[in-house]
Amino acid sequence: MDKISGVAQIALGGIRSNLRRLDAAAHEVATAPVRRAEPTDLVDPLVAALEAQRALEASASVLKRADEVLGTLLDALA
Repeated sequence: MDKISGVAQIALGGIRSNLRRLDAAAHEVATAPVRRAEPTDLVDPLVAALEAQRALEASASVLKRADEVLGTLLDALA
């Protein structure tokens, strides 16, 4: 059980960390200067947002699997 809760804590940490990354990227996109004469360079923050999204999905998947394993263990003990 201790290992499962450790995995869940790591997954939750990944979710928190990547939510902050996603928020920072979104803020950078939202506050980018707009100049009519030049295109706005949003490549880096948009790539960062996509990376954070994928990492969030991965962390959520790990958390879901840990929850399923814990449920299976509890069912086996009942």
